Amino acid sequence: MPVTIPYPMFVIDHPKGLVIFDTGPMIEHWPDSKAKDLETTPEQRADRQLLTLGYKPEDAKYVVISHMHMDHCGGMTLFPDATFVIRKEELRAAWWPESFEGGYEYNDYKETRGYRYIQPRDDEEVDLFFDGSLVCIDTKGHTKGHQSMIVTFPQSGKIVLAADAVMVAANLREGLPPGTCWNSEMAMRAIERLRHMESEGAKIITGHDPEAWKGLKIAPEYYE
Repeated sequence: MPVTIPYPMFVIDHPKGLVIFDTGPMIEHWPDSKAKDLETTPEQRADRQLLTLGYKPEDAKYVVISHMHMDHCGGMTLFPDATFVIRKEELRAAWWPESFEGGYEYNDYKETRGYRYIQPRDDEEVDLFFDGSLVCIDTKGHTKGHQSMIVTFPQSGKIVLAADAVMVAANLREGLPPGTCWNSEMAMRAIERLRHMESEGAKIITGHDPEAWKGLKIAPEYYE
């Protein structure tokens, strides 16, 4: 039975520059063994979705990648002019993954070696514009260098783009680690941190929960 699962990208129009968080998959990069059960349309590709919102890929100042699994970083090559924010440990894991980690697809990023990168330490917080509006935080566990981003809006308040630190709402609600983990203990530390943020009023956006996504504003709607 077919199941519709969100593979999101996020666009943040900051006064100092356009920021992309994750780029979704590029199924054409995947081997047939991985692509055979996934259906996407050409219009769903990150650059084409961006065009429907009135932006061009070259408008992106920063591209923040939560982690380099194939469903989150596939569109990196669509933004060659941007500066990428990826944890150093995540870059290392992607270029030389452990044998038990099956989420990386070399074809997604093999052409990106010469791109501009900001490579935070795994425990470092990165305030992109030094105004507190976009802060990348350490949420490793699902992968060795996973990060999430806290977005502070003037009207909508704090929204946390959790990516796969919280794949589905049950991870947060029941305190369960994601289905696949580089380190389950670290994954649970990240979940506890995100649960605290939620208890203090932050909205946590999960990575792939179809039911949770029904209650979100999806483009062309937006948070402000």
